[in-house]
Amino acid sequence: MLDRYCADNRQRYIGMEDLIRPNLDDWRSVWTRAAFAILSANASFKDTVAALGYATKRIGQADPEVLSVYRMVPAKARYLNVLSRDVSLLRRESESWHDYRMRLRHDVLGLGLAKASFCAALLYPTEANGACVDTHIQKVYLGHSGWRNISLRSYLSVEAKIRTLAVRHDVCTFIAQWMFWDATRGRIENHDIFPGSHKTDTEGPSWLA
Repeated sequence: MLDRYCADNRQRYIGMEDLIRPNLDDWRSVWTRAAFAILSANASFKDTVAALGYATKRIGQADPEVLSVYRMVPAKARYLNVLSRDVSLLRRESESWHDYRMRLRHDVLGLGLAKASFCAALLYPTEANGACVDTHIQKVYLGHSGWRNISLRSYLSVEAKIRTLAVRHDVCTFIAQWMFWDATRGRIENHDIFPGSHKTDTEGPSWLA
C-alpha cells in the first residue's frame, strides 16, 4: 500500500517540497522553519500553524499566555524568544546530516532528536537525509500506540527503513517520510504555511497579514 501511494504521488510531493523551500539568505525564512519545528512538538498541525502565525508577528516577544490559546506549553514561548536569528541554524559545509541535526538538538532549546531532524528537513526539504520518527512512524515500525522516547539505535534503525523507501522511489529521505506521514494519516498536508512559500503570492499566507 505504501509503495503504491509513493509511486502514485511522487511528483506531487516533489512539487510541494519545492514550495516550502526557504530562502536561506533570509533570516526570517530560516527562523520560521525552526520555530515551526519547536511548536510542532506534541501539538496538532492546525494548532502549530496558528501558533506560528502569532509567533511570526511577535519574534522575540512571544507571550506564553497567548501561546497557551493554541494549546502550547509555556516553555515554548521561552524557546522561541531565544531562538537564533543567524546562520547558526544552517548546516555547515563540513557537517553530515546526522551531525547537523545533533548540533541542532544540542544548541536549540525545544528540539529533541525527532524535531531537530524535522527542523533540518524544513530548512533543506530537497536534500535532507534524515527522518522525524514521530508517533505515526513509531506506530507502524515499532507498534507503539503513542509516541515514546526511544534510543538512538532504535531511532536510526527506523530511519534506515524510511531511507530505503526513499531510495526505492528516488526521492530524498524527507519526501519519503512526508509521503509516509500522509499515507498513514489518510490526508495530505502540503505545509505551504510559511512566508514566501506561495511563489505567486509574495505576501505569504493570510494569517501573516
